[in-house]
Amino acid sequence: MELSMWKNSGQFFEWKGHSIFVQDTAAANKPVLLLIHGFPTASYDFHLLWPELAETHRLIAFDMLGYGYSDKPRTWRHSIFNQADIAEALLKSKGIDACTMITHDVGDTVGQELLARHAEGRLGFKLERVVMLNGGLFPEHTAPFWFKSCCSAPWVLYSHA
Repeated sequence: MELSMWKNSGQFFEWKGHSIFVQDTAAANKPVLLLIHGFPTASYDFHLLWPELAETHRLIAFDMLGYGYSDKPRTWRHSIFNQADIAEALLKSKGIDACTMITHDVGDTVGQELLARHAEGRLGFKLERVVMLNGGLFPEHTAPFWFKSCCSAPWVLYSHA
């Protein structure tokens, strides 16, 4: 899918006065898969996986504030907590009560914040599974491994340096 087609097939979600670009297959009766991109890119990172994943899942991806087609406010103080708040508000707006999450790069850090909220019982949706990709800053020192999660997400692939 070309970048222009990606943009034209998306929509915008308002969060605290900012427009957040969202892709949502809106597929009924399919488990939800939340995709959180890395730095310095956008949700378009997932476009090659989109058709295959959409066969079995409802896909939701968004451009984090300051990235891609989302607003880039000049005076905004960026934080992982705000990006996690955006993800949580987005799923709430769509009535999503459970999902699997795939994160990449800085999206891993946002995902870790969502996992922490889930473990503390203060996340507005249930995380069923989490897959974290390429979270290491130095790939030669990164070794992905599976571990049993502390919360109800059964298994997590984590990249640890």
